[in-house]
Amino acid sequence: MAAVTWLGFGAFFVVAWVVGIRLLLLARRSGELPELLVGIGVLGIGPVGFGLSVIGQHLVGGGLAPAVRATALLAVGAGTVAQFTFIWRVYHPQSRLTMGIVGVTALVTLLCFAASVSSGSTGMQDVTLANATRSWLLIACLLWGSAEAIRYWRMMQRRKALGLADPVVTARFLLWGIAAAAAGIGAAISNFATFMLRVAPDTLWVMMNSSLFGLIAAIGMWLAFLPPPRYLAHVRGEASSAASSH
Repeated sequence: MAAVTWLGFGAFFVVAWVVGIRLLLLARRSGELPELLVGIGVLGIGPVGFGLSVIGQHLVGGGLAPAVRATALLAVGAGTVAQFTFIWRVYHPQSRLTMGIVGVTALVTLLCFAASVSSGSTGMQDVTLANATRSWLLIACLLWGSAEAIRYWRMMQRRKALGLADPVVTARFLLWGIAAAAAGIGAAISNFATFMLRVAPDTLWVMMNSSLFGLIAAIGMWLAFLPPPRYLAHVRGEASSAASSH
């Protein structure tokens, strides 16, 4: 059973790595901010942040381990701030409140990083106030981003019915919302177990939870950003059928 847990972890790691790099390359070509922010968020929160955390926790030792774990904290912090910035710039570009939340998040993230480094508790699973704060900020950005994506998908659905929105782009908002919600819910359950119940992170049910929601997030990101031809044909076929029925 323990081996099965790595299915979700592996799928999430691979898909997030490919999607993040692809978005950064797209941002480099287009110069567009949304692709850059999502790319940083996906890579920072996913394969870079948590990947380095695992390496620093289990695969390296001596004086190198704290540096690797600290880099992991920086990556996750950068990903979290990037996701909050994406919410501001894409969904609420005129909102001073959302802009303020981005600023406060960046400041709190830096303070948490400084506290972790100064105390020597750079492990992402260390039960500290800095880690708990950083983790709940991450969950907040994922769940808020999911809610905004699904809200925007509903708006795009109405436009699609009038022939004013691309069906694939419309579906992408829903899929991104599902992926972000899965990642946020999975992280919330794991964090509650770790920081509130003081359950060890490598407890089987905690790992199964992370693996399951990681797999759901991976499937959502894969269909949203790496859609196979059959999926694209299905989405466009459904849109054409709906249009012809009207």
